[in-house]
Formats: sequence, C-alpha cells, structure tokens
Amino acid sequence: MILLDADMPGMSGFEVLRVIRSQPTLEHVPTIFITSLNGEDMEEKGLASGAADFIGKPFRPAIVAARVRTQLRLKLATDRLRKLSSIDALTGIANRRTLDESLMVECKRTQRSLKPLCVLMLDVDHFKRFNDYYGHGEGDKALVSVARAMRASTNRPADLPARYGGEEFALILPDTDGAGAMTVASALMANMSQLKIPHVASDTGFLTVSIGIGCFDNESANWAASPQDLRDLSHSTPGACADALLQTADRALYSAKVNGRANTVLQRFNGFMPE
Repeated sequence: MILLDADMPGMSGFEVLRVIRSQPTLEHVPTIFITSLNGEDMEEKGLASGAADFIGKPFRPAIVAARVRTQLRLKLATDRLRKLSSIDALTGIANRRTLDESLMVECKRTQRSLKPLCVLMLDVDHFKRFNDYYGHGEGDKALVSVARAMRASTNRPADLPARYGGEEFALILPDTDGAGAMTVASALMANMSQLKIPHVASDTGFLTVSIGIGCFDNESANWAASPQDLRDLSHSTPGACADALLQTADRALYSAKVNGRANTVLQRFNGFMPE
C-alpha cells in the first residue's frame, strides 16, 4: 500500500506513479493520492493514472485509515485470484500461462546478461496405458507425484516447475548450463525411481518419465556474439527465443522417447540470433 502526495517538488506524484506502474514488482501495489489539489479534474487525473483512491486535504486520519484497510482487503483478494490463475489446479505447480510468461522474462534476462538458460520438458511414459489400466483417478495421483518429484529436484527460488499440458511438464532453470541441467534431470529421475509407482503396462513395471533439455550456454552457437547483437530485437524477440528454446527441448524429448524412454537427451539451440 502506497500513500502518495500528488504535489511534490522535483517530481510530481503522477510521475512517481508512472514509474511505479512500470516496475513489475510494484505494478499491482495499490496507491492512494493524498493532496490539497482536490478538484474534480485532479481526482479524475489521479484515478485515470492508476491510483486506487484519491483523498483531499484536509483529511480525517480515521477516514484515511478506513480507506487504507479497504484497499488492503481488495489487494489481498486480488492477490489470491492472481495466484489461483497462475497455478495448475491438479498439481499445484505453475500452469502453462505462468510458464510462458516466466520463460519470456528469463529470455529477456539472458539477452541482457548473457547467462545460460535451460528448459526441461518431461513426459510421463505410456501414460495412456496407465490411465486405461488403473483409471483416471490413479492417473491424477500419479501426475501429482510427478509434480512433487520435480519440486524435490530443485532448490532455487528461480527454478520454475510447471505443468505444460496433460502428462507433460516443464522446468525452467535460469543461469544453468547443460551440465547443471543434466544434474537436475538425474535428480528428477532418481526421485521418480524412489516413488516406485506400479505400472504393469510398462516395460519397466514402474511409472517412468522421459526428459528433453533445451539449452543455451557457452557451448551453443552464437554464445560469443556481442551483447549488443544479442539485444538487437530486430534479430530475435524474447518471445521468439522462448518458443525456440521450448521447441529445442521438445525435440530433445522426442529423441529421448524414440531412444527407449526413461532417459534424458540434451540439445542446444543457437541462442538469440537468426538461423
């Protein structure tokens, strides 16, 4: 909650609010203008600029406190709705929308800092057979177990496990090279083995996963390109780079499944330059 005077020396409250709204970590924080400039035009300008409320001076502290409490209650409700819209209802991890948005952010960061970035794509092996034999209820429980295994395989706040769709999952690993991604994949395979979920319709007798890794690191083509070239959006937008990284991981996943399933394949992509 931000209380902001509209009339300040150097930078007006309206300019401050524009800066606040441009920051991803602050754009959803409610702001209340408190000002002596309390004409209708100023109130309209304040609300139009994104302020949650407008209080004119002189003010009564009890009224300000009441309006602050109202905005905080609204903020809490909005945050809950935003969280619900960002997670997968079944598994409790991020959903596809959150995955796409987060990968865009990480691609922008990689373009700016030239640090490695990897994405794991994971598919539950012979999941249709599992559902046909054990029923969809057990299939849902299995997917929840996979999500838990993914969480247990990462220990950094920036790592994002997500449900990609159906029995497919993805894991964003910022600032991680191919070797680091393979380490995470090995841990994930080990965690899945420990679950020992029976799957009589599988060749192994247990539920397994296949993993494909799309990676941009110092062994990728164009890694040594200048930061200026990498940031040039005429070459490739962050959205295009995110799509390319996911496609690379998906191709690696396909190779893992063709090669017998229950294994990991890593492929590198050329980064943020045209083919």
